[in-house]
Amino acid sequence: MSQSKKIILRVYFIICALFVLDCLLYYFQEISLRGYYSDVVLSWLWLISSFVIIIVFWKKLMAKLLLVAIIGTFAISIMAMMMPFFALLLSSTSLGLYQNIDLNKNYRAQIVGYSAMGRPWFEVIEKKGLLEKRIIKCTDSQLMNDDLDIKIRTAKDIIFKNETDNTLTLTLFYGGPNKTITFDKKTGNIIAIKKL
Repeated sequence: MSQSKKIILRVYFIICALFVLDCLLYYFQEISLRGYYSDVVLSWLWLISSFVIIIVFWKKLMAKLLLVAIIGTFAISIMAMMMPFFALLLSSTSLGLYQNIDLNKNYRAQIVGYSAMGRPWFEVIEKKGLLEKRIIKCTDSQLMNDDLDIKIRTAKDIIFKNETDNTLTLTLFYGGPNKTITFDKKTGNIIAIKKL
């Protein structure tokens, strides 16, 4: 194997390790790379580098098996009513992002939906250097205490109100009746909802 192929293979293994680590950290600890698009870029970088590996090492059996695995995964995800395919598509592109707002230097909020049949949800992410941790996740059913017409997906803006040691208060701005929500930072639960 030539030196350039060895370098390509090393870079691919580093990208794979970062991708797997990012997926495991998000699944088990809700920690990801900073910013919404960093995870998107990493997933596309992994996919593109996988095809580069397939092209460069086409004569090897492992390259052909990798191609079959990638195509098989996409085919199976499409056959199952396309739900896994839509989840992959919405999470690896900006199509699943409804809003992404920097609240301040410590937090950002986003409204995302990664399912064709599921409703979008609201998240508050705490910034920690190169990594971020989701501290709050809120769905429509948690907000619909009095007004069934106010949904997370129709919010026009997310406004930071204040923060204490234990709570975080945000306003979902709709242009009509707005909702100010106070969250417990440790549990992510809603403490109070005020309709403005």
